Amino acid sequence: MSSSRVITVLGATGRQGGSVVRAIAADPDGGFVARAVARDKDSARAKELSALGVEVVEADLDDRASLRRAFDGAHGAFVVTNFWEPLGARSLATTRTEREQAQARNAAEAAAASGLRHVIWSTLDDTRRYLPDAARLEGGYPVPHADGKADADAFFRDAGVPTTFVNAPMYFDMLLTVTPPRRAENGAVVLALPIGSARVVSGKVENVGLVAYGVFRKGDAMIGRTVPIASQLVTGEQFADGIAAALGEPVQYVPLEPAALLTSGMPDAAELANMFQFFINAEKDLTAGVDFDRLRRLGADLQPFADWAVAHRDQFRALVR
Repeated sequence: MSSSRVITVLGATGRQGGSVVRAIAADPDGGFVARAVARDKDSARAKELSALGVEVVEADLDDRASLRRAFDGAHGAFVVTNFWEPLGARSLATTRTEREQAQARNAAEAAAASGLRHVIWSTLDDTRRYLPDAARLEGGYPVPHADGKADADAFFRDAGVPTTFVNAPMYFDMLLTVTPPRRAENGAVVLALPIGSARVVSGKVENVGLVAYGVFRKGDAMIGRTVPIASQLVTGEQFADGIAAALGEPVQYVPLEPAALLTSGMPDAAELANMFQFFINAEKDLTAGVDFDRLRRLGADLQPFADWAVAHRDQFRALVR
């Protein structure tokens, strides 16, 4: 549609940005088209997006001028940064937090200069008031990948950018990667999670794209709002029950203290320990902030974890062989 409004999607070859591109592309008559941004438009992932009929352009969050070009003529943009990406030669930053905040500032200022009508900034909650005694890590934050984004919210507000703030959930597939089930020596399958009895705001990554597209469709009514994204509020017992349904055998949930991660040898263990402690300490506020009726109206797929796990049974089975 020649009159379609262009949404420039940063991080389009990543998980969040890719989900936004696919959600827009799946509705060719919806009045919007995606412009996917990649550092290398000849990469395999960029070519996958091109095969969907999506325009792919090159830009880099470390290069504000390239963002201006990517935003040129667009109605809006989806902005996401990747804290976990290793530091490279493209950035002058000395820490991941410093780089991420510089990138967010670049995006906000480029969006303001380009006159974008609607920006979605993928942020996260500020954990500091819930973790007063936690160790301060990179940037003086207890959970740098969350707190640094929360502080970067101000860049969009201060630049006068019409912005909706979305908070991604703990992804279901963390149960396949970061905290997977294991088969114990006695043959039982065990799921050890550092969340105690808390209900955790959880979901599948595809919902980021579905909700973001819904936010763009709602338009001005969503400016200034924060939208926590989720598919379900899930306890450790419910995670275990869902994996049991996928495996066809019982799974025992073993609650861990978040501090147990500190001796796990896991990369960024201190940050993850603080993150899980935040899920516990802030449970009441985090769960109260999720409006499932609004998420449905925005187009979210509220698939329960158990159904998602069954759909991924082969991956769970491979973990416990």
